[in-house]
Amino acid sequence: MPVNKSLIAKKLDFLNEQTQKIENMDFSEETFVENPDIHDLVVFRLQQGVETCIDIAAHTIAGLNVSEKETAKDAFSFLGEKGIISKELAFEMGQAADFRNRVVHGYNDFDFHLLFKDYKEDLKDLRQFGAEILKYLERL
Repeated sequence: MPVNKSLIAKKLDFLNEQTQKIENMDFSEETFVENPDIHDLVVFRLQQGVETCIDIAAHTIAGLNVSEKETAKDAFSFLGEKGIISKELAFEMGQAADFRNRVVHGYNDFDFHLLFKDYKEDLKDLRQFGAEILKYLERL
C-alpha cells in the first residue's frame, strides 16, 4: 500500500496547529511552573504533537510495506535508518516518545522548571520532523 500523502498532510497540519498554539502562549517560567492550567495545557499540546508524529511515522512505515514497529521509538529509529528523517532527529523523536509515555501513563513526576527550559527545543524537534517528512513526501 503506498504512503497516503493526503492523510499525512492532514496530520502535518494538525501538528503545525499544536505547535503554533504553544508558541502563541506567553508566560514566564514562574507562571509556567506555578500555574497548573498553563503547564497542563502545554504538556497536553506537546503530547498531541508527539502522538501526531507517532501516527505519521506509523503511516509512513505502512506505506513502505514493512512490518509494524513494536514501539514509537523503534518507528522513529527505523525512519532514521532509512534516511526518511535524520538519525539525530530520530533520536530526539525517540526521546519525545518517552515523554509522551510518561504523560499518558500518569508518571506525574515532571520537573516543570526543566520542562520550561526544554519545551522550545521540543517544539523545534516537532517542526523539524514535520519538515523532514514533507521533504520525504515530495520525493515520492
